[in-house]
Amino acid sequence: MPMEKKNRNTVNEWCTHYERVRPDYLRFTTKIESLLSDILQARDIGYHLIEARTKDAASFREKIVRSSKSYTNPMEELTDLTGLRIITYYQDDAALIGELIKSEFDVDSTNSVEYSPIDSEFGYRSAHYVVRLSDSRGPLVEWAGLAGLRAEIQVRTVLQHAWAAISHKLQYKREHDVPTPLRRKLFRLSALFELADDEFVSLRDASGLLSRQIDSQLAEGNRNIRIDHVSLHQFIEQSLVVSELCVLAAEVGFSFDDPNDPDDSDRDTISDLVLLAGYARLNTLSQFENVLEGASSWAKAYFTEQYARNGSSDGDEWYVSPAFMCELVLIRSHISHLRPGYLLQLGWDRSIASRVFKVAQDFRPLEA
Repeated sequence: MPMEKKNRNTVNEWCTHYERVRPDYLRFTTKIESLLSDILQARDIGYHLIEARTKDAASFREKIVRSSKSYTNPMEELTDLTGLRIITYYQDDAALIGELIKSEFDVDSTNSVEYSPIDSEFGYRSAHYVVRLSDSRGPLVEWAGLAGLRAEIQVRTVLQHAWAAISHKLQYKREHDVPTPLRRKLFRLSALFELADDEFVSLRDASGLLSRQIDSQLAEGNRNIRIDHVSLHQFIEQSLVVSELCVLAAEVGFSFDDPNDPDDSDRDTISDLVLLAGYARLNTLSQFENVLEGASSWAKAYFTEQYARNGSSDGDEWYVSPAFMCELVLIRSHISHLRPGYLLQLGWDRSIASRVFKVAQDFRPLEA
């Protein structure tokens, strides 16, 4: 049925008003996103992503003219003109973030939802919070003009986000939307997603326990530990001989990556080093450590040759990690067990792999 003239005029007035104040919401969205990022960083809570958007004018109009809705004052009744979504890795982090939101903002408990699914909903647990600035933050000068605005903050795990995206694509929102033959399959999938969320938390905790156990063994001098990603990472972090090799490499001119940089390159290099140790037939940290200790007398000369052949002497810096310097030593020490193709399998650039391997083949320690 066509909208009455009076109602159409009212809609136009609200839309004009929203277009006028939308710049405030844009600023509000940006500042809330930055604030959430700062809070999570300060509390050392890892997360996958923060998404933020301000509802555009077309979406605002579409929402207030929906036949199933009746708004007296959409500026007050719509709670998601500023919308943010925090996507976490783990369910317990999502719960912790929820508590932080409650402590840092004025939460509208009437319009906020923390739930597991009920009969009328399709999917599984998620949360969203409708918030205003707290009484302590609102009067601050950097928030001038924004104290009365509201934002909706959703908090989901990566798997919850994936489930929401898939179920939305299937266009099923409520249980009765799902064709009967598909309900059992979809509900089983929902349960599997929820179970996976719980198991990822268990896996993270088990990984942390394993790291602490290896730390304890290394502190006691035990090196008879099988080489894997966790043990090799812990060893490189603590090893005196690795530190000494890095000092020699720095004296030659190698530049080391910032250890506080969240880049994944060092993690990748550890993974490469585990495979390279396998190619070299090294099984334990004791064997690995013996190789590094045996290189101490010739490592500086060898690093010098690698650095020079890289072209770094012409002014180009060669950024490395402690794990990569161990790779260089391993390549030279076990050159007879290795081939350039192994480096290509690790994802090395062909020209770099060829050059590094050639230097390792040609290098002759003075004592030899």
